[in-house]
Amino acid sequence: MDGWSILAQILILLGAATLFGLLAQRVGQNAITGYLLAGVLLSPYLLRAAGQDAVRMLAEIGVAMLLFTIGLEFSMTRLRALGPRVIWLGLAQILGTLAVVAALGRALGLPAPSAVIVGAAAAMSSTTVVMRLISDRSELDSGHGRAALGVSLMQDLAVVPAMLLVPLLAGPQTGGDGLRSLVWALAKAVSFLVALWVLMSWVAPALLLRAAGLRNRDLPVLLSAVVCLGSSWVSHALGLSAVLGAFAAGIILSECLLAEQIRADVIPLRAAFLPLFFTSAGMLAGVSDWRSAAWVALLWVALVLVKVGVVVAAGIALRMTAADGLRAGFWLAQAGEFSFVLLEHARRSGLLEDGLFRLLLSVSVLSLVLSPPLTALAARIAQRMQEKRGLSQLPAEFHGSRWRDHVVVIGFGPAGQQVAERLCQAGVMVVVVDLNPRTAAGSSPDLPIEYGDATQQEILERAGAPRARAIVVTVPDPVTARNVIAQARRLAGRAPVIARARYHVHRESLTEAGSDRVVSEEVVVGRELARETLEALSLRH
Repeated sequence: MDGWSILAQILILLGAATLFGLLAQRVGQNAITGYLLAGVLLSPYLLRAAGQDAVRMLAEIGVAMLLFTIGLEFSMTRLRALGPRVIWLGLAQILGTLAVVAALGRALGLPAPSAVIVGAAAAMSSTTVVMRLISDRSELDSGHGRAALGVSLMQDLAVVPAMLLVPLLAGPQTGGDGLRSLVWALAKAVSFLVALWVLMSWVAPALLLRAAGLRNRDLPVLLSAVVCLGSSWVSHALGLSAVLGAFAAGIILSECLLAEQIRADVIPLRAAFLPLFFTSAGMLAGVSDWRSAAWVALLWVALVLVKVGVVVAAGIALRMTAADGLRAGFWLAQAGEFSFVLLEHARRSGLLEDGLFRLLLSVSVLSLVLSPPLTALAARIAQRMQEKRGLSQLPAEFHGSRWRDHVVVIGFGPAGQQVAERLCQAGVMVVVVDLNPRTAAGSSPDLPIEYGDATQQEILERAGAPRARAIVVTVPDPVTARNVIAQARRLAGRAPVIARARYHVHRESLTEAGSDRVVSEEVVVGRELARETLEALSLRH
């Protein structure tokens, strides 16, 4: 198959993924569900095509970018803020689910290594789906929302030892060969992670900060892609998982000042490749014998019961309410992105037969498809439980505080600094958004600052724009200001948006973009000149 035929196959996959992704979101499902269904339907036609290897390579690039952005979401500061109970809940969920599923696998005749890997894959949940469900219901600050988010972050961290476990379980298991295999795998992993930590902690942030300081929007995007794909390639070259390198790079960069901006830069690149990964997974799941449908349904029910049961039991032991434990359990009851990666890695290593691999993929696809209606059902059940027993509160660790009733100041040049200073003096909470870290370097350490491009929704959401009392746009460039105002207007609800117009001629366009009030520099300068003139005249008399 020549390059143009491969391109045609990629276009078919992307076109089907786009169509089914739109349909899935139209009926209240996650777009990933549509990608998976597109692969299931296309599997009889494309699975044996000669260009499948090229498609899978692009799919792996997509999932590497996905896990890179997930790593950027993972922050030790953020995890500590969730509280120790959430961390213990995550450990209990991972180990408990792994143990129960592995035991069930052994009871069904699976070899011990295969059962352990299946248990590890079952313990993972979809961070993308969990975050989508939490944000759609605006329940991040709820007890069950914070519990589900914390467990999801712990699962993402646990994938590192899980991926390292696969080659060990697949290799020689007796005598010195097994020990040497373990030592060699650990040595490569530790060496790679140490080298990556040095590069991501010192070299990459310095380059990204320099690129941001030049105000060239292309360079940070290019550097972000190089960091993501470069770490994946080196990890693959060392015999480790390519996605492990991308995820580790994301975790290390998560403490960088520009972490949110990097994530925002990579998301458009990821969007072009990610559907290929899930359509490929759906294609593999779609070739399962339909006579195994009963097994797929049965295993899905078992997966849900085990994951919900473990979370509820662990939550009660950690003094969560049963209602919150139930809702968190159902939010985590689906398979995750790492489940697909781990199962594929295990299949290539010989731990899973093709038939079992396809069966487990089908179960994973079904769990993602049914996740939204299950969470809606859990919400109704939990509501009835709370009505019967009375609404109880969680320990303080499960409750979070996010910026509310504050003013977002976008742009931290001289104008933005004056606005922030006056507001702080008046006792108003201020959160600053600025693209250039050097501009804000001299600010008060007590002033919260989000570094990133305010024209992107994700950056404004990080600054708490949907919960702000007002948004002040001090960006001098009229084109950028219009884009920022339009984005802020969509997020701010009824909160006023106040903008700066460098020239009076731009006042109307900024108002049309959504600004409630516009301060024209020419008008202000004219008033100040008149005032200064009158003062000068009064001094002469």
